[in-house]
Amino acid sequence: MKTFQQFNEDIEQRRQELRQRSKDQMQKFKEKSKASADAQRQRSAETADRKRLKDEIKRELKNER
Repeated sequence: MKTFQQFNEDIEQRRQELRQRSKDQMQKFKEKSKASADAQRQRSAETADRKRLKDEIKRELKNER
């Protein structure tokens, strides 16, 4: 049977493990959120580039006529 001291040590160890797991999960969430935001920014930039190129091509075609 465990003594009260051993019981408290076990509880403290579990608390530390839970804190560490919580920190790890938060870090993963932040990285995932940042990656998602970066990908969205890149898609927006690519869309803007495509639109700019289309407009430029349309202007050139219109000027040739």
